[in-house]
Amino acid sequence: MQVISQLRIIKRLGWRNCAAVAAHRVALRTGLYVRQLPLMPCPIPERLNGQPHPAPFSADGWSATSLNGCLAAADALLAGTATWFSHESHAVGSPPEWFFDPASGQRFTDGSQHWSCCRPFAGADIKRCWELSRWAWAPLLIRAWRLSGDHRYRDGFNSWCLSWCQANPVNGGSNWVCGQEASMRLLHALQAWQLADAPAQLPDPRPQRAAFVAAHLQRIAATERYAQAQDNNHWISEAAALFIGGSWLEASASAHASEAQRWASEGRRALERSVARLVMADGSFAQHSLTYHRLLLDTLAQVELCRRWLDLPGFSQRFRERCRAATHWFAALVDPCSGDGPNLGSNDGVFVYQLHSQPYRDFRPTLQLASVLFAGQRALEPGPWDEPLHWFELISSSAEGLDASSPQAPKAPSLKPSQAVELFADGGYGLLRPTSRTWALLRLPNYRFRPAHADPLHLDLWHEGVNLLRDGGSYAYNSDAADLAYFPGIASHNSVQFDGAEPMPRLGRFLWGDWLQLVDPPLVESGKACSSITAAYRSPHGRHKRQVQVDPSGLGWIITDHCSSFRHRLLLRWRLCPADWQLLTEGATAQLFSSRAQISLETNFPIQRLEVVEGWESLLYAQKTTLPVLEIEVAASSSPALIITNIALPVPP
Repeated sequence: MQVISQLRIIKRLGWRNCAAVAAHRVALRTGLYVRQLPLMPCPIPERLNGQPHPAPFSADGWSATSLNGCLAAADALLAGTATWFSHESHAVGSPPEWFFDPASGQRFTDGSQHWSCCRPFAGADIKRCWELSRWAWAPLLIRAWRLSGDHRYRDGFNSWCLSWCQANPVNGGSNWVCGQEASMRLLHALQAWQLADAPAQLPDPRPQRAAFVAAHLQRIAATERYAQAQDNNHWISEAAALFIGGSWLEASASAHASEAQRWASEGRRALERSVARLVMADGSFAQHSLTYHRLLLDTLAQVELCRRWLDLPGFSQRFRERCRAATHWFAALVDPCSGDGPNLGSNDGVFVYQLHSQPYRDFRPTLQLASVLFAGQRALEPGPWDEPLHWFELISSSAEGLDASSPQAPKAPSLKPSQAVELFADGGYGLLRPTSRTWALLRLPNYRFRPAHADPLHLDLWHEGVNLLRDGGSYAYNSDAADLAYFPGIASHNSVQFDGAEPMPRLGRFLWGDWLQLVDPPLVESGKACSSITAAYRSPHGRHKRQVQVDPSGLGWIITDHCSSFRHRLLLRWRLCPADWQLLTEGATAQLFSSRAQISLETNFPIQRLEVVEGWESLLYAQKTTLPVLEIEVAASSSPALIITNIALPVPP
């Protein structure tokens, strides 16, 4: 059975992609990359000197809070305290030791060995090595320099750059293993130089800067086909780096101009192809994840900004349409009250190209920037999420019609889709939004690309900025077997599990087999009395049909689960927000109360087990916390099982 699943998955992944991955592994084992990409000293970019150009906004109102947040983060770096994954701080020195993981005490492969000899998943989580080597600290320190005028931040930037380049020879060690990591580092370096060289829109083309960029582009280009075979953010990130870095080198008339033209052209072609394939017509992304969708938009924003600054030809109409659609999808899934959103799919803590001080789970800065660039208008009223617009000088750019003080400026719309029921059928999402402050997301198993999580018919419910019914997240990519099974599995989702089995066979750390599909197209109903979405799927272990219905007030929800074809038992889970929950049971009915909601349950068979147990969730990478999970277990019978869940929400004050 496993062999058959593997053959099916090879076909779904694509024979050419599988061949590219195989070729990459052969190149690793035969030493091809060692010969193609030899070790060499890393070019050290020229030191920054002089006075900074003033920040593009005054430090009052929200700007004062943003300034304080930026300076506090920069001061921590200079004091030798670095933060991993937006939450985990360690004293590491300034500059840090680039190959040491303070959390585990382990060391990663240093620059004395070629990157192709590294084993990224042996030992500690390789992401702990990569986090600081993405260079997100570079634009942070330059922002602090321009906001304060304090040369300590400029000197700290110079010191960290020098230290990293001396410790990381080109193609040497763990920090050159991944083309996407090299891409992020390159774009952060360019971003920092651009901020430092303001008011010029482009970084000054100094020789060592150009050599640093060229070294990264050579590394990225060497494994471009492998990145494409991933069918995910790697392909887009590396294409963006080739386009941006190559275009900058070409415009700079540097010693690398001939190669630069090739890199820029290949980057443009790869961007057109990757966006056309991975961003679906309805705006869904190949990776079913809000955090990876943010990375997609932030990366494409860097591409569009570079294109404008260099006055390069526009991308195709299809490319522009997909960027707009991806922005609309993002707007639909960002909670208007909190700026947070569903904890869907993979979440590896990626938080790059962020010129603001908002927390990791606030998606509004990306939404605002993407809306301005790809839709020509703000999605939100002015606020701290506008800081990137100031740094990129988009707010005062009358040529783009974005000056908020101008009579011609478009009025900021509210973050509210026009439809009470909205389907993103290509990606597999159904939204019910009866009011602007209460909404739900139903995951529809329509897996066109490899799913990271087994989450068929998972339901997320939001009310007044609180995620009442929630997804478990990812936790970590290199953890123990129990965590690797739990977080991507059905147990960390608000859905039904049949006979204790996963709905799809697990074929690897990041791979499920026999991808699920809907039995029929989802049924959508929208009327004055109620709105609803109904969908069903079938797996080898059972059939599940779910209807989610809501009244016009958004305060009354009914979830009806029809389950059949399972052999022994079904288990329905409702993963709840932490609150003062109290459970009362009587026969085939039960009620759960808290200040957040009142939940009642009915079944057509006796409930074998009903209890609130302790589960896990991970809102930030490498961090997990407990939460209450309501579990309802029903035994198999000759007729289908029916479970009705009624949720009554409190009236807002």
